[in-house]
Amino acid sequence: MIRIATVLMALTTLAACGANGEPTKPVISGKQTIGVNSNMGAYSSTQIGITFPAN
Repeated sequence: MIRIATVLMALTTLAACGANGEPTKPVISGKQTIGVNSNMGAYSSTQIGITFPAN
């Protein structure tokens, strides 16, 4: 069991360091909306997105 965990950790580290090519940076986006509604009064909405593009 420890051997399997060690191999998986090694493969994860190898993939994370960009050994199979240049690593791609994640794309981070955000949006915040603040407004007033006649039914609810003031409101706020926040959206955050993180995308990991495939090579």
